[in-house]
Amino acid sequence: MDVTSAINSLGNDYVAKVTDAMKQSAAVNNTNGSAANQTFDSIFNAVSGLVNSTNDYVQQAQQAEIDFALGKMTNTHELGVYQQQANIALQFTVAVRDKALEAYKEIMNMQI
Repeated sequence: MDVTSAINSLGNDYVAKVTDAMKQSAAVNNTNGSAANQTFDSIFNAVSGLVNSTNDYVQQAQQAEIDFALGKMTNTHELGVYQQQANIALQFTVAVRDKALEAYKEIMNMQI
């Protein structure tokens, strides 16, 4: 497994999910009067999908560590790839969370 291609596919997967959620929310805003609920739902579903994907990558890395410790996996390169994927997924999820909190705080500080 090539580290660069694995990391690129991970990044592309996350970018695609966020982009799809944004496109869906934009389409909903243009076509429906109750767009706020559907926009929130689409963004919430995208974020929960990101969290689930991150959890899957972390679990794969943990299983790879267990397999390596038990001798079922002897390739340290593959173990490193699993660990790096989990690390990048977690960093990306934390960055999305930080931006969401920043946006929420900015909205709460707006005067109506």
